[in-house]
Amino acid sequence: MSPRTAGAAVVILGHGSPDPRSAAGLRALAREVARQRPGTRVDVAFLDHDDPGLVGVALELSWAGYDTAVVVPAFLTAAFHVTVDVPAAVTAARDASGLRLVVAEPIGPDLSLLELLDDSLPDGPVVLACAGTRDATALESLDALAREWSARRGSQVAVGYASAAGPTIAAALAALEAGGHRASIASFTLLPGVLPDRISEAAGGRACTEPLGIALPAETARIVLARADAA
Repeated sequence: MSPRTAGAAVVILGHGSPDPRSAAGLRALAREVARQRPGTRVDVAFLDHDDPGLVGVALELSWAGYDTAVVVPAFLTAAFHVTVDVPAAVTAARDASGLRLVVAEPIGPDLSLLELLDDSLPDGPVVLACAGTRDATALESLDALAREWSARRGSQVAVGYASAAGPTIAAALAALEAGGHRASIASFTLLPGVLPDRISEAAGGRACTEPLGIALPAETARIVLARADAA
């Protein structure tokens, strides 16, 4: 085994997707994180669909001489994947590798990312378009995020969902535009894929932002590092 390596590695743990753009986007985010923190090893791992899994990454880090890694969940809410799937994956990887794995807070929700989107959105109401979840706590956090952004932005912000929850994006748009003002859409997604495509299609020609890892790669990477440092 190599001599123990100073410092902790960072592992960005994503869900994974059948859509190859998602994994490519996570790897691009990892490269940006590494660019911002020279000398820190940054890896990606996936819960499903894509390789490598967290067990494989943990074993590789252990063989490379690391004894600690910080796992940053690449999710925008603390829903089921973060509260159940991530801990299970971390336990399996820890047992297999002996590596000390420290779990950070997920990337979102984070108001600073939405505030940075203001420059790319026209004035007026905004649908905060989310992938969707059935987790009540996560839904409440998104409603709170919309209220806070609305107060800071000075215009109405309403949450709409691409799956799993209501209101739908179309319903949120209809409610906001009932007053006669055309709404825009902030895609509160992290990486390209099926649900971000669904959000873009629901925009129907309205202004719609790209997923945060594409629209704000440097800022998203800074949040990854902030989460890792805080852990």
